Amino acid sequence: MILFIIFPAIIVAVTGHDCHRGKLTSLQRDIIVDEHNKYRSRLVKGNFANKDGNLMPKGKNMMEMEWDCELEISAQNWADQCIFGYSPENQREGVGENIYALGLPKDVEVFNTSAALFAIESWWTELIRSYRNNPSNKLTSSVASQDVLHFTQMAWGKTHKVGCGIAMHCDDGEAFIVVCHYAPRGNTIGELIYEQGSPCKVNKHCRTKKCSRKSGLCRK
Repeated sequence: MILFIIFPAIIVAVTGHDCHRGKLTSLQRDIIVDEHNKYRSRLVKGNFANKDGNLMPKGKNMMEMEWDCELEISAQNWADQCIFGYSPENQREGVGENIYALGLPKDVEVFNTSAALFAIESWWTELIRSYRNNPSNKLTSSVASQDVLHFTQMAWGKTHKVGCGIAMHCDDGEAFIVVCHYAPRGNTIGELIYEQGSPCKVNKHCRTKKCSRKSGLCRK
């Protein structure tokens, strides 16, 4: 018997991301971008607590994520290698990378969209599972040692481009791998994960002078 793992219906604003050399559909790209922005929006509004049970600080100048076709291609190329490990940094200069893999019995079928949502949720859950109080909101060596670098890359305020690849054929069809690439890359020791402050309500609140009022994120 084949079991289908299906997430609840998700309504997204279709923006028509069309990457001719990519393997994902435009709808899948939209869902991935919207999930990233949903988490980032709730973060800057102060709606997430860390492992210590304290609310994360509100933020300002958090960039709204957008899809990048070249990042999708590079992420897909690495996902297709079916290696659960980071790609060489000299092959992705200035680009951050998150990886997720899961093994499943052959009688369990997972679709690409669900695989991506599994990955994104797992990365963000590092905040609740491992991230401790961090008054400076900077990525320090101590913070980096907490096994939270997938979360911090997703939450990195200056990052505004993402592209992901998914390989469903790994381990003779019994595992899948999701890889997302980010630019500009985050996770730089000594830098702010994101700026503390109030999310934007009008354009002048953003360094870019473009505010998405509903999300509180700034647009490029």
